[in-house]
Amino acid sequence: MISQYRMVLLLVSATFAISTSPILARILSDVPAVGISFWRMAIGATILWVYSKFKPTVSLSTKNRNYTILGGIFLGIHFQFFFESIKLTTIANATFLGTLAPLFTLLLEKFWLKRRIQKNMVFALAIIFTGSVIIVSDQFDASSNYTRGNLYALICSFWIALAFMISENVRKEAGTVTFSKTLFASAAITLLMISFFTGESLIGYSELDYFGLFLLGLIPTVFGHGSFYFALRYIQPTIVASFPLGEPIIASIIAYYLFSEAVGINIVLGGVLTIVGLFILVKLRKV
Repeated sequence: MISQYRMVLLLVSATFAISTSPILARILSDVPAVGISFWRMAIGATILWVYSKFKPTVSLSTKNRNYTILGGIFLGIHFQFFFESIKLTTIANATFLGTLAPLFTLLLEKFWLKRRIQKNMVFALAIIFTGSVIIVSDQFDASSNYTRGNLYALICSFWIALAFMISENVRKEAGTVTFSKTLFASAAITLLMISFFTGESLIGYSELDYFGLFLLGLIPTVFGHGSFYFALRYIQPTIVASFPLGEPIIASIIAYYLFSEAVGINIVLGGVLTIVGLFILVKLRKV
């Protein structure tokens, strides 16, 4: 049994790992969003498939495989919008708005699955909505790339919420490696198809860019998200789900020092409200 101290240390490390995703994407300025998304998923899937060859895992059932493939399609679309938003808006905006999956998941459960919502959850939703509006309304101009990037970040949260909902039952039954390698492979194939439609190339980048893409597939994908899935075996889901909420804060601080991306008071206020609301929502959903 792994000690709680080591698990918390692992979760903190995983949070820092996933926070490198928008930073690496910003550094890869010559690689299109679909290229960043594709190689992140393809490299992550390849690493896990190779690992599974040396440490065999139980295969997914046909039903779970189909759900995982569908979840991978949604995940691929999520990353396309997320990395596109990184190209257009600030890292702070993209990451704060990109953490709204719990909000969209709850709304989908209410209006699609017709599940009841607690009154306290409505309060949390109001806080999240207020924070999101403050962030999106910053320098709002419907024709600007900045505003479009903010909207893309919102859209990416919707798609990851769909991916979570589709994959929810699969994650309870399947092992981390088995589930993740299929999910990432499906996302990579989806992004490959998107590249065909957009006409953007997935090859021909510099050696430095390919190295950055490899790090993107390894650090935030395999180590970061893989650690969160692993931790679910030993720590309550509420605690695990709370740690990724630190990503926007860490990423924004790094972006400030690396790229001189100043964070205005409205983004700080909106970000704090969003994170507080999401934290309350995550806690309530597990009660």
